[in-house]
Amino acid sequence: MKNAIKILFAVFLLVTFGTAFAGPTSGDNSGTTTIKITNDVSAVMKHIVKSPTPPKTANKDVIGAEIDFRFPEFSSSVASNPAVAAINKAIQSRLLTLLEDKTPTTVEQLMESFFKGYEQSLKDEPEMPGGWSLKFEANIKHSDEDLLCLEIFDSIFTGGAHPSSNIAYLVFSIKTGEQIPLSEFIPDNQMPELTKIAEKYFRQVRNLKPQETYEQVGFQFDQNRFTLNRNFLVSKDGLAFCFNQYEIGAYALGLTELVLPWADLKTIANSNGLCGRFLK
Repeated sequence: MKNAIKILFAVFLLVTFGTAFAGPTSGDNSGTTTIKITNDVSAVMKHIVKSPTPPKTANKDVIGAEIDFRFPEFSSSVASNPAVAAINKAIQSRLLTLLEDKTPTTVEQLMESFFKGYEQSLKDEPEMPGGWSLKFEANIKHSDEDLLCLEIFDSIFTGGAHPSSNIAYLVFSIKTGEQIPLSEFIPDNQMPELTKIAEKYFRQVRNLKPQETYEQVGFQFDQNRFTLNRNFLVSKDGLAFCFNQYEIGAYALGLTELVLPWADLKTIANSNGLCGRFLK
């Protein structure tokens, strides 16, 4: 019975992470297709996949560890472009801080530290199924002559009931490389109105009945009142926001993504600023 449980758990992990670890695999499968951002700036997608053979243990059903990183690497036709350097640095900084208790300075050190932790865990608890996973994916969601918007997904599994996952939205100035705050699009004095609009879409996305309170359905807003975070993204469709797992409720509630159309923001958005083009 005990062996059967182990086998079932191993199968579950394989299905969850979509990978069978039959042997060692590794590589930097970087794309050669150039993504045009502006006349001067372009990007190529870097893709790093590593899945070494798991160490030998008493558990014959042990599952290997996997690393899967995919992110854009930006370059410029201009000899020195501080904005491009700043954006690349911001992405790498996100990647290198995936392991909270480690401080690697290179991607290679990050991978080595992760795999060492995996091997040590099998030595400490050889009966465990393994199956560690570290994923990082950054995608370009919008770009123009002024803005670069990225969606970054990361996921860490080091044992337990489920992975720890997170989605971060980053909005950069393509001209300076600095992150742009929400206040550049919606003035601070209009934040209460933005929150009202966001609440309407939040309740729609989560299929909440008019009479239902957040507490009744499991959400944990302070004083049972909806508040809007600053995890936002800009696109032609509108302003997108994402609430991650555990941010406003239990893991089982999942994440919540919502898009506020520009048509609903015309009276509160900064029409003279960076979002002016979207409001026309």
